[in-house]
Amino acid sequence: MAIITKDTPVGAELPVFARRFRNEMFAMGDVKTIHNDDAAAQREGLPRAVAVGPQVAALIFRMMRTCFEEGWIVGGKVALTFRRPVWSNDFATARGVITDTEVEDDGVRMICDVWIERADGEKAIVGTCSALVAGD
Repeated sequence: MAIITKDTPVGAELPVFARRFRNEMFAMGDVKTIHNDDAAAQREGLPRAVAVGPQVAALIFRMMRTCFEEGWIVGGKVALTFRRPVWSNDFATARGVITDTEVEDDGVRMICDVWIERADGEKAIVGTCSALVAGD
């Protein structure tokens, strides 16, 4: 059962999802890349390895799937901007808040501001997502 319903008010916060992204998660055999090796990242001018962006953004998708279930899978929309890297071996946290609702033929569309926070509090990914809930 979805966590968010048509009765969930604008301003409600979505549940937080967090994950630590480790260098080993991005291993490609013996190949050293900016995603799995600090020295390779430093050769490219980065302070350390950087997590793979789509895998970080997947935290937002997991949050939306948990909140809206089928309404996300069938009616979900997303627009994200990748602003900053998430460093490998750091935590990233997906957060969101319901900002608006729109009545549609298939139900009520819940519009959410969403973002990924890095361990230092900086917003690495920002955007909006929306999903449908039954309108009764």
